Amino acid sequence: MTTTLIGSPVNRVDGRKKVTGAAQYASEFVLGEMTHGVLVSSSAAGGKIRNIDTAEAKQAPGVLLVLTHKNAPHLGKMPNDMMAGGVAAEARPPLSDDQILHNGQYVAMVVAETLEQARYAASLVKVDYTKGERFAVAIEDAEDTRYKPGDFMGQPLTFERGHWKKEFEKADVRLDATYSTPTEHPCALEPHATIASWSDDTLTVYNATQWVKGDQTVLSAAFDLKPEKVHIICPFTGGMFGSKGATAAHTILAAAAARQLKRPVKCILTRPQVLTDVGHRSETIQRFQIGATRDGKITAMRHHVTTHTSLKEEFPEPASISSRMLYNIENYATEHDMVRLNVVKPSWMRAPGEMPGQYAQESALDELAYELAMDPVDLRRRNHATIDLTTNKPFSSNHLLECYDRGAERFGWSARNPLPRSMPDGNELIGWGMATATYPGYLMGAAVNVRLESDSSGVHATVSTAGTDVGTGMYTMLTLVTAEALGLPLERVTAKLGDSDLLQCAVAGGSNLTASTAPAATDACTEIKHELLKLAADAADGFTGAHKHANEFIFNNGRVAHRSDPARSIGYAELLSLNKHPFLEAQAQTKPIFGHNDEYSFHSSGAHFVEVRVTPAIGRVRVSRIVSVFDCGRILSAKTARSQFMGGIVFGIGAALMEELTYDRAHGQPVNADLAGYLVPVHADIPEMDISWIDEPDYNFNSIGCRGIGEIGITGVPAAIANAVYHATGKRVRDLPITPDKLLAT
Repeated sequence: MTTTLIGSPVNRVDGRKKVTGAAQYASEFVLGEMTHGVLVSSSAAGGKIRNIDTAEAKQAPGVLLVLTHKNAPHLGKMPNDMMAGGVAAEARPPLSDDQILHNGQYVAMVVAETLEQARYAASLVKVDYTKGERFAVAIEDAEDTRYKPGDFMGQPLTFERGHWKKEFEKADVRLDATYSTPTEHPCALEPHATIASWSDDTLTVYNATQWVKGDQTVLSAAFDLKPEKVHIICPFTGGMFGSKGATAAHTILAAAAARQLKRPVKCILTRPQVLTDVGHRSETIQRFQIGATRDGKITAMRHHVTTHTSLKEEFPEPASISSRMLYNIENYATEHDMVRLNVVKPSWMRAPGEMPGQYAQESALDELAYELAMDPVDLRRRNHATIDLTTNKPFSSNHLLECYDRGAERFGWSARNPLPRSMPDGNELIGWGMATATYPGYLMGAAVNVRLESDSSGVHATVSTAGTDVGTGMYTMLTLVTAEALGLPLERVTAKLGDSDLLQCAVAGGSNLTASTAPAATDACTEIKHELLKLAADAADGFTGAHKHANEFIFNNGRVAHRSDPARSIGYAELLSLNKHPFLEAQAQTKPIFGHNDEYSFHSSGAHFVEVRVTPAIGRVRVSRIVSVFDCGRILSAKTARSQFMGGIVFGIGAALMEELTYDRAHGQPVNADLAGYLVPVHADIPEMDISWIDEPDYNFNSIGCRGIGEIGITGVPAAIANAVYHATGKRVRDLPITPDKLLAT
């Protein structure tokens, strides 16, 4: 394929819709006789509902329905495993009993004619809870619940290779340090929202989601329907970062209420409800024990992880998922402990496992580099891995050393004075730090349909799949790939997404959707081009046997031409007309790959170089410069790719310096469950970024050579910032976020 569009910085094809307000999000659809649902949240963190009084709420103006555990409909068993094609956020159906598992748990849903009426009536619901029930929202308060979880995506969370303890004890240099990361929340701009409507026995749901097919699977199970009787629509999602992958309680309750009322029900979570009742990133406590020779060869590593989960269910934040494979360490062990807290079930958040795990590991390597008086980049080069020791398979593609080299050169790393506090500038201290980035290559599978047709305006193509554009640029990527493959101008291709009536597609998560859909779209286009050559062979002079000699022809600007003589050509529209074909259509699909196959281990990698400026008098840290280089296979859409890398880096800045969901241990509720208290970076916090990529295709992974990029940007960034802060100040902060009080403490 001669590349003209792939890799180019084209504008988002949906950009105009978004900036003009024409793009419709879930809560913006308007249905006739719409009603509004408001959820009532528990003020207790544990125990049971002793009594719930809804009499006054039912009498309030405009109220149509009040659902509680006493009158909620029975729901079917919903899938709780992604491999089932959908997953409910919590296995326990909402409003199924009187037990309270965490503060904020939904105890009632009030539906009224208007949102204001529903809100007012919800305030009238009176709930009496059992008193004195024990609960815990901090790991240290739940030590008696400590246990070891099972596998994560087929990988054991506790295992050993080699003899880590023996090698650690005889190592020339030993490091033993503990790092922690707090509970964090995805905080997408768009709140979680659903509109549910029934027509006879068919359910239609407009949902803010990252998996329309997953919602279809869960809701069909909940209401005992055939999947084709559940229609999920989500043309746009306003951010998710993992939090909209599972089908949540508010969606299920909106559908239940709509069925009972025989009217559409809209339910939008408040921002405090989002931060309280939507899955978050678990708190982690991570102990690293590392042994090394004097010349920097790591001979032993142990990574012990403690995380929390909810009272009844399990979600292990897999923080050791990258430490086991990133470097060439033969003697390695990892253990994972969990404790149970009275919080909502944790869930995916951008780079689950890799983000907190690499913060701890890459911070530990920086500490080791100082112990060895060795450059942090050289230490990483010294321990570079060419095979994945977890699977004993070679990496399908590995350009990490090039990322180090290019990043160091672009940053000017060679000018770094390694001594802490050695680079002052007026009343500020400058620090330079770096860290490695990595993320697995996931391809969860998708089916894509491409349709080529002609009308009075000319020939055009439509590419469609049920995948969702969650802001990452899927519309643009699929349009670009299809236009390139068919030889059409970009404006002659339309992408259709976010509809469960379209072909099967995986969740928009795990940085897999581009890798899953782009090859399928290209393969479908190849089939259409073969059909065009057959039409040309049948109906056009000079094209006899064209389909048997495909390499002798080129497809460009809507025409088939002889490669040796481009002037001898025929248009697609003419071929369709001559053969009386209104359209040509083809489908193709990809098969799942979860990090490795029988031959290779699939991982993307990168390097971050960061400069910070610290004002020691007040403990303020500003990130003033970032250089990041990535190896993620072939980059398909340069402008949206840079945006994704940048978004991940911004996430990393937030994790390093600001983000922490704090729980009141006396009452069990998050005390900063809004965007005034839960701090995230804004434009003024973000410096100019130098972002580049190696752009080497990985054809071992898929036929187009691309891997996902949505999550790798965040991995390593908090460590690079923490390492830069140490270089600037001489103070090693091992507990995120790095807030002024930690730098001011003596």
